[in-house]
Amino acid sequence: MKKLLAIGIFTVISIYGYSQKQVIDSLKEVIGNHEGKLNALDDRVLVNEGDLAKLNKIKVSGYIQAQWESYGADLEKTNGYSNTFYIRRARIKFTYEAADGVKFVLQPDFSTGNLALKDAYTVVNLPKLKNLTLWVGQMNRPNYDVEYSSSSRELLERARVTTTIYPGEREIGAKLEYNGIKIPVLLQVMMMNGNFTGTQAKDVDSRKDVMARFVYSVKLPAAGVGIDFGANHYFGSNLAKTNKYVKNSDGTLDSLNNAWRYLDKHWTGGEIRIYADVLGGMSIKGEYVAGINSVASTVASTATMAQKKASPNLYNNFAGCYITLVKNIGAKNQAVVRYDYYDPNTKLSGDAAGNAIYYKTWAFAWQYYLNDNIRLTAQYTMPKNETNASNPSDIKDNLFTIRVQAKF
Repeated sequence: MKKLLAIGIFTVISIYGYSQKQVIDSLKEVIGNHEGKLNALDDRVLVNEGDLAKLNKIKVSGYIQAQWESYGADLEKTNGYSNTFYIRRARIKFTYEAADGVKFVLQPDFSTGNLALKDAYTVVNLPKLKNLTLWVGQMNRPNYDVEYSSSSRELLERARVTTTIYPGEREIGAKLEYNGIKIPVLLQVMMMNGNFTGTQAKDVDSRKDVMARFVYSVKLPAAGVGIDFGANHYFGSNLAKTNKYVKNSDGTLDSLNNAWRYLDKHWTGGEIRIYADVLGGMSIKGEYVAGINSVASTVASTATMAQKKASPNLYNNFAGCYITLVKNIGAKNQAVVRYDYYDPNTKLSGDAAGNAIYYKTWAFAWQYYLNDNIRLTAQYTMPKNETNASNPSDIKDNLFTIRVQAKF
C-alpha cells in the first residue's frame, strides 16, 4: 500500500512538473515572439526617424506670379490682342542640406507652356576654407541683376541689357565663390559652357567662357548708409564653324583665314548700390557694362560665297546701363523708378544702324505688400527706340502690368 501511494505521488509530481515545464516553455516562446515583434518595431521606428531626419533637411519654397498685361498699339498688332492674363512664373525650389557645408538645389518652372529646369546645382564648402564654396551645375551667372531673385526684385523684369547679354540668366558650369566675413568682400569666378539658352545640355564648341566678379561692401552705421560697389568681366567666344566672313561693328566686312575660328565675346561692367535708412528706407542701384559681343553665322558650309557674305558672322560693340530708385512708403508700400539704356551697336547710329537701334526705357512701379506672402504690383513700362529710315517713328510698345505674387 505504501509503495502504491509513493508511486502515485511521484506520478502526480512528474505530471505536474512536466505540465509546468510546458507552461514555462510556452511562456518563453510567447515572450520571445513579442520581443521579436518589439525589436522589429524598434527597427521600423529607427528607420522612420532616419527618414524624418532626412526630410527635415529638405527646405521647400516657391512662388507664383499671375498677371494681366495691356499692350501698346504696335504690340497689339504684332500679338493680335490688346491684353491678356497669364502665368509669368510658377516655381518650386527644393534645397537639401545633405551635411554641414553640402547643399543640393533643384528648381523647376511650371509656368503655362513652359515646363523648364531653372536650377540644378550642388554647393560645397571647401575643407578648412569655410568662406570659400564650390558650385557645380546649372545656376545663375555671377551678375547682380541676374542673381537677384525674380521673387524679390522690385521691378517685374530685368533691364534690357541684362536680358540681352545673359539670355535665360542661367549657365552650366562651375563657380568658386568667396564671401568674406572680417573683410566684406564677395569674389566670384565661374567657368561655363558660354552658349546656354535653356535648350541644349552640352557645349557647342571646345572653349569655355569665364566670368569674374568682385564686390566690396561699406557700412556707415552712424549715417544709416550701406554701399556695395564692384566690377565684373566676361571673357568668352563663339565658334565660326561654317563661314569665314565677319561683319564688324562699324559695318565693314572682314575675312578670317578660313572657317572654324573663334570670335571674341567679352565685356566689362561696374556696379554700385546705395542703401539708406532715411525717410522709411530707400536704395539706389545701378550698373554699366560695355564691350564686344559676337554672333556666329548659321549659314550652311555648302552655301555660295555670295550667300556667306550676305549672312556673315557678326561683331558688335555694345553698351548698356540701368539705374533704379526704390523708396519705401510706410510699412506696406514701395515706389520704384528705373531708367535703362541699351545700344546693341555703338559704332553706328542713324540710318547706318539699320535695325541695331538703341532703346531708352523708363519703368514706374508701385508695390503693395499685403503680408509676407502676397505682393501686388502695378507697373508701367515706356520703351523709346532710336529712329532712322528703318524705324521712322517710336514704336508704340508701352506696357501696363498688374501682377499678384504668392510666395511661400
